[in-house]
Amino acid sequence: MKLTAQTWSEYVARLARLNQRAGQLMADYIAAHGTRDTDALIAYAHALVTKYGEGSAELACQMYDALAAAAKAGVPAAEPAKTASYGEVARMVQATKASQPQMQQGVSRLVKRAGADTTLKNALRDGAEFAWIPQGDTCAFCLTLASRGWQKASQAAIKGGHAEHIHANCDCEYAIRFDGTSTVAGYDPDEYLRRYRAAGSDVNALRRVEYAKNRERINAQKRAAYALRQKNRGQKVAITDIAIQKVPLVAPNGADHQTAFFIQETHKELLRFAQKQNDSNEVACLLDLTTGEKLDFVKGDQISVDIERDAASYHWLRNSPEKSLMLCHNHPGQSYFSDSDLVLFLEHEAIGTLSIVTNQGKVWTISKTQGYNFKTAFSEFKKCILASNGNHDNAIDSFLKNGYNYGVERR
Repeated sequence: MKLTAQTWSEYVARLARLNQRAGQLMADYIAAHGTRDTDALIAYAHALVTKYGEGSAELACQMYDALAAAAKAGVPAAEPAKTASYGEVARMVQATKASQPQMQQGVSRLVKRAGADTTLKNALRDGAEFAWIPQGDTCAFCLTLASRGWQKASQAAIKGGHAEHIHANCDCEYAIRFDGTSTVAGYDPDEYLRRYRAAGSDVNALRRVEYAKNRERINAQKRAAYALRQKNRGQKVAITDIAIQKVPLVAPNGADHQTAFFIQETHKELLRFAQKQNDSNEVACLLDLTTGEKLDFVKGDQISVDIERDAASYHWLRNSPEKSLMLCHNHPGQSYFSDSDLVLFLEHEAIGTLSIVTNQGKVWTISKTQGYNFKTAFSEFKKCILASNGNHDNAIDSFLKNGYNYGVERR
């Protein structure tokens, strides 16, 4: 029996949606609440890993049972593996707390692991064979694992009670067989082994070879994605009621829940005002996060809004305490922080946080931490601009990526 490429791809895609969804929900939670409350982080991550891990294990059971039935293997129904324990999730959170992307990937990995554990543990129980099936843009490490071909399930593949080698951002999965001849369409362990040996049986060498072989395609994909972003930039997206409903809760600089709710409601009101009264163009307003006050919305055009031309806003910017204000505005063309955004944020002592809510409801924030130093930050910003050779997107990303050096935090 040969499992078709379409059937296998559909199975892999369903598993991938689960671990990706769990990871995204973790990222959304961090964006809303920050990472200061470790216990809350662990509890939420564990809830995600449990819920979506159970889904991953159930999908693996369904595939296992279908393959067993097709082979007339006569084995018991597959049993779902246990999801990651609270302690395992806690260790992952502690190890990745300093990096939101790593914690997001950690949640995805633990969800993916539940499916892999299910496949291998049932294969071990029933004496089946397994193989690691590459999918999509496969890394050199996964190609090396795939080159081992079909293997009899053994305890060696489940060291420490779990499938080994599971990592995030990977669509490769375990397949099983009972008859010694079945396979998955497109799976070619001999070819993977040939490539591994041609690289001197060295994973790092294989990684370099694979990158060189695919470099043009990878770079072409990056150029196409960049060109699409540039093409779409400035093209106004009309605000919809659905976009307003999607606006998430964010808690910049460790804001408490009441403040985060105040910010969320302001972002929603801002989009609604832009939708109803400004043709979905830019709108801005200032919030005083220490008193809970908010000024009236200021209208702009499709590409800019001048908050300083509003008398009340100008007065607040000049006379409010340091870092007490939050400037909220929308970007009709879905773009990220601009040069003028950064200059306004850096130069005004009263602005502690600057937010963008796009016309599709996505929110980004940057905040000044206790370690903020204007001279250092502004000097570094100018250096990034000068070194960018005109690519200001890269300059802004580089500046914000290293913001911890001068007290600027992005979420």
